[in-house]
Amino acid sequence: MVRKRRAAGRTTGRGKRAGVAALSAVVLAGAGTTVGTAGTAHAMSGGTQLPRPGAAPWLATLAVKGDGPLLDRASCGGALIAPDRVLTAAHCLAGGDVRTLEVHLGSSVLSKDPGTVRDVRGATLHPRYKLLPSPADPTNPAYASAANDLAEIRLSAPVREVEPLPVARHRPRPGTPVSIYSHGLTADPATSPPGRDVRADVLRRGDLTVRTHQQCAARTPAVVDEASVFCARDVRDEHAGRTPAAMCWGDSGSPLVTRGRRGGPELAGIFSFAGEAAGKACRPADAAFADVPALLPELTSGARTKGDR
Repeated sequence: MVRKRRAAGRTTGRGKRAGVAALSAVVLAGAGTTVGTAGTAHAMSGGTQLPRPGAAPWLATLAVKGDGPLLDRASCGGALIAPDRVLTAAHCLAGGDVRTLEVHLGSSVLSKDPGTVRDVRGATLHPRYKLLPSPADPTNPAYASAANDLAEIRLSAPVREVEPLPVARHRPRPGTPVSIYSHGLTADPATSPPGRDVRADVLRRGDLTVRTHQQCAARTPAVVDEASVFCARDVRDEHAGRTPAAMCWGDSGSPLVTRGRRGGPELAGIFSFAGEAAGKACRPADAAFADVPALLPELTSGARTKGDR
């Protein structure tokens, strides 16, 4: 979510965590405080828990450096695409010092296993990344969406023990089954019972279906930039007795995975914003993802670099 970064620290208020998570901690994904100041941060409601070690070894969890529990410091998600490169949402990094972050790779249960840890050497935001005010309420950043919401993190040292996640060749077509992997919140703190712990300690997978642009745009007052964004949704949410997967605070930057021609996982998208842009945070809605195959070539040309020493 454009303000979706889950920041480090105790959840307060509307569930924003202090620390690194929310691009503008106010805008796209709303749930965390982010290293940046421009965007969103969310986590997943529903979905399937994946506590087994190695369930998604290429999954990255961004966290604010510190001595506190990783579960309290965790922010956005991401995906390892090369031994020293992680992709995440641009709104997770915009406006802040990326060197205050560390990256945890492959953790399935944050409270038990921190995974492989690396510092951040620097980062590059997509040169055309921008927030898009909602036509329904242009002055309210909580309803903003984003265009070209992709960033590349350069790690302090290569990760040799993890096989990077290959990038898909093209955007998945409407009707394609895809899955998002995330440690986001499991419910909106603002509407949850007092004292309920909504932090997502255990990794979750949400199984979604790619939507048409028309389907997605019709469901939200937010601007959906067709050139850089595509949408997916848990279309099985009408089935009785089943909790559909819904993006929530802390899911920002998390990878959307499709199956390649040989059946292996491939990175198709990076989570940007969802129901919060329509006032429906952490509830079933079309979720918008940065189109990684389309945006990565321009991103790696090296514009808007942050933090290299």
